[in-house]
Amino acid sequence: MKFRNVLFVALFLAGCTNFSAQQPYRSANGERMVISANMPNGMLKLWVNDVLVVDDTSLNQDKSLAAAFSQSYTNVYNGTYKGQKVMARCKFSRDSKECDVFVDGEHAANLFLR
Repeated sequence: MKFRNVLFVALFLAGCTNFSAQQPYRSANGERMVISANMPNGMLKLWVNDVLVVDDTSLNQDKSLAAAFSQSYTNVYNGTYKGQKVMARCKFSRDSKECDVFVDGEHAANLFLR
């Protein structure tokens, strides 16, 4: 009986975890960065070297009537990391979630989220 309870708790906790995508990047000035993101509870969280840069909803930002019924949309998020502009352009659809991340205008990462 104890084994069943332990197995149930382990499976429950595994189902609650979030997949985090990450990718290394080296800027033009040679700084090494690790860019990572995940989506707990419908919120997009984006980090650069463990500094939270974006913490915003993944709901469709387009307020038009047509967008309200769209299953596929793109949101743009902005933040800063050590004075550098960070922009994430994320495409959301029923089947995939993908973010292109730019640091000071340079393409830094392409992250696939679950």
